[in-house]
Amino acid sequence: MRIDSKQPPRSAKRGIPPRLQRAKEYGIAVGATLLAFFLRLSLDAYLVEDRLVYSGFLVAIAVTTWYGGIGPSLVAVALGGLIANWVFIPPRYTLSATGLTEQAGIIIYLTISFALVGVAQTWRWAWKRTEDMTSELRMEMDRHRRTEEVLTPVGSTENPSASQHEHRL
Repeated sequence: MRIDSKQPPRSAKRGIPPRLQRAKEYGIAVGATLLAFFLRLSLDAYLVEDRLVYSGFLVAIAVTTWYGGIGPSLVAVALGGLIANWVFIPPRYTLSATGLTEQAGIIIYLTISFALVGVAQTWRWAWKRTEDMTSELRMEMDRHRRTEEVLTPVGSTENPSASQHEHRL
């Protein structure tokens, strides 16, 4: 793959400076995680036996992974896990998982989270690579077309192979 120094960075293509783009991605991570927290907190009185503790945070991770990179996704994983453990896992307002059920829940949450982030980031990498390859192919086709136009005289309708054949006879 050829690196073109004239090609702007990913975020500059969209007209957003790289720092602002990063801030936006991390803002989405924190915002989606906090939204999941407040939604779960509002439903806390209706959910029996602390079920579905991590489900909203998994959605927040999915949203973050879609719009952000791997860094913001990992921030959403860590923040969601810490908030869920602190607020919703008994004993509440401590960072401890004493029971086997709570420990299994954390392990399952982390496994699903990292799988989600891994699959999404692999997809993003493949998409970006496909875009780069398509762009390179278009540039190569344009270059070939320009070369062909230079080599073919304007107004010439002769088939070059036919004219060479006629000269040999």
